[in-house]
Order: sequence, then structure tokens, then C-alpha cells
Amino acid sequence: METLFKDFHPATAADWKARLEKDLKGITFEQLSRTDRNGLTIHPFYTREDLATMPAPLDIQPGWSICAQVKVTDAATANKQALDELNNGASGLCFLLDKTTDAATLLQEIGLPYIYTCFWLGPEALSFASDLQAYIGQQGWSDTTPECFIAFDPLQSYLRTGVWSAGREQDMLAFDHLRQSTAGKQALSVDATIYQNAGANTTYELACALAHVQEYLHRLDQQQQLNVLDKVQVSLATDTAFFEQIAKLRAFRSLLALLFRQYGIHPQVQLHIETSDVYRSPFDSHSNLLRDSIAGMAAVLGGCNSLYIHPFDEARQAPDAFSRRMSRNQQLLFKEESYLDKVADVAAGSYYLETLTDALAAKAWELFREIESQGGLIEAFEKGIIQAAIAQQADELVQAYREGRNVLIGVNKFPNPKDAPQAVSAPPAKGRGLQPLTLSQHIL
Repeated sequence: METLFKDFHPATAADWKARLEKDLKGITFEQLSRTDRNGLTIHPFYTREDLATMPAPLDIQPGWSICAQVKVTDAATANKQALDELNNGASGLCFLLDKTTDAATLLQEIGLPYIYTCFWLGPEALSFASDLQAYIGQQGWSDTTPECFIAFDPLQSYLRTGVWSAGREQDMLAFDHLRQSTAGKQALSVDATIYQNAGANTTYELACALAHVQEYLHRLDQQQQLNVLDKVQVSLATDTAFFEQIAKLRAFRSLLALLFRQYGIHPQVQLHIETSDVYRSPFDSHSNLLRDSIAGMAAVLGGCNSLYIHPFDEARQAPDAFSRRMSRNQQLLFKEESYLDKVADVAAGSYYLETLTDALAAKAWELFREIESQGGLIEAFEKGIIQAAIAQQADELVQAYREGRNVLIGVNKFPNPKDAPQAVSAPPAKGRGLQPLTLSQHIL
């Protein structure tokens, strides 16, 4: 190998910059650099000189669970949909329960030990947890430790609506009771998709997500229950900023590891990713297939453990069998035709992505410490700080689309005459909660 390269002289970053300026007739490296919405400077190219040390690849396994989402109103109907999803390519299920239901009916013929499952429970569905555990025991699955998460995140509900379901202490006591009713090792599940879906930029999204986890870790630490915490699942949303989203997930793993070290714990991390609602348009909606493919691929290359791609027509109607099939098939293409499940941490070693990962993590940690200095996520939210910061970031994003600096195909550029975009009034803000952002409602 040394013989092969002996006639080639090594080129430094300065050499490349000089060649760039020569070829572009005076345009400099600095002129081609830009500042992104996180306040980070993005250069036209990166070299080994941009990294103090080359980081080790992430310690993760290749592959991910292809998830389908099932809203449970009737157990038998939900079971039928879940089986259809599994029989047609899904390898994970996310059940959304607003009220309790019969576990045996819901899970008939579904082998929990062989798939990823997460049951997101509303306040009126908490009794389902004991029913589920009894069912798992009856099936003799207790010793096989299925990848099954029972998730209840009262803080997410509060941040979304601005109102505690039954009061702050009562909601947190319900969280404690659910956790304490789980035998053996325990998992903590946090839904942090609300920050990106409200329009937060990436560094503030990561800071809020970390502060969200911190609120629960602090409570468990006060109760001396951290020693039984085996897994931490965090749900995040990815958008179409492809490289940034890859780096975001990698950065978040390093941030979680740093936070865990403060408590002396080492739980397993499950990153569950959903594609962003911000960019999904009701107009020319088939374009959403491409947007969500970009966001989904970024999630996979960023090292997600499970992924749910929202149906492309979700912004205009209830998803049907066709749009749910497309949601699965996008991921099946990643896996079966593109072989993205064969290598772990594909981004490792990329000078640009490694540099961006470090920059996002450093700024997010700084913002996280700022939130903590304000009393933590709950206190900062009650002071209106979190809402104000994200609202400002969302307004800046909307303005970039209104002015044409950013493009949403089919909405503010290249509209489809057969499905022409039209002004849609954004729903009125409700309460003090984080308001979801849908760009097509604001940029026309």
C-alpha cells in the first residue's frame, strides 16, 4: 500500500483551499461557508485537520425495527391491523392507548419476544400495564425478556397541552406507581418528538430532550431507584436536513452517555425515531414520500434502533391501507434493496459528520446547562422560557420559507396545478403548551 501512494504528495487543508480559490476564480473557502439555523458554521469541505482526534464508532448493532403505529380504540380491530402490518414487513409495533383494553385480545397471535413493541399509555390506560404483564406471564414469556416497553410520559403531555392531567404531583405519582408495579429491571420511556415538531432547531431540541430525561433521572435518584434502571428509550423526530439529522442522533447518544455518567449509571439506550410532522404537506402529498424517505434514511444512518415513517397522506386524511403500505415499504427498501442494515454507524470516520456531531453535542450541552440553571425543564417551561425560545425558532424557520430562502416543493415552489396549494388557517393555539408547527399552514 505504501508503494502505491509513494508518488502522491499529501495535501493539507490549506492546499485544498488554495486549489478551490484558483478553480473558482477568486471565490474563497470562507465565502462558501454558511451559518445554519443552529448558529453553526458549515464549511464547503472538511479534512482530518478539523478533528482533534478521530472518535471511535458508536457501540451499536446494525439494523433496526421497522415500526407500524396502531391507535387502539377497539382491541379486536387493532389486533387485525397489527397482524396485517407484521405480515407485510413490519418488525415492530407502537400501540397508542388512551383507555385500557384487553391485552389477550389485542395481542392474539402476536409473538412479543420476537418483535419490538411499545405501548404508549394515556392516563386512563394505566391499568393496561398490569393486564399486559399478566398476559406475558401466562404465555411463559417472562424469562425471554421481550423488547417490550410500557411507556407513560406525563411530562410530555404537560409540555404539549400546558396542563397536568390530574395535577403535577398526582401525575408524577402515577408515573412512580406504574414503574414500581413492573417487576425486575425497569425501562424509562421519554417522548421528545414534541420539540422538533414544534419547530425547535436541532441544538435546542437536543437540549430539551436531554433536560426531559434529566427530570425523570433526578426523580429516580431522589427515590434511590436508579440502580434498577435497565433501559432508557427516547423518541425523537427527524426531518429533511439529511446530514444534520444523522449527526443529531449520534450527538444525542454521546449526550445521554455524558448525562448518565453524572449519575454513575449505564442503561441501554433505545432510540425510537419518527419522521417529522413539520414538513409533511397536505398538497401534492406524494412528495411527502420523498421527504420522509430522506428523514427515515437519516434516522437509519444515524443509528436508530426503531423507526416509524408516518404515512405520506397523514396531513390531509386518515391513513389508509395503501399509505400504511408505503410507510412500511420505504423502510423495506432501505433494508432489502439498499442493505442499510448490514453496517453499524455508517457515518463513522466522515470528517464532516464527525465534526458536525461534535459541534451539535457541544452546543446542545451548553443549552442544556442553561435550562438546568433556570431550574430544569419544568421550571423553565412554567416561566415561559421554553415556549418562547421554540416559538422564535419556529418563526425564523417559517420566515425562511415565506421569503423563498427555503423550499417546500409543491407548496412555495413548483406547485401541482391538479392539487394546488391553498391557504390553510393554522389551528388556534391552545393553552400554554408547545404548539405543533406545520409549514404549509404558515408559508402561503
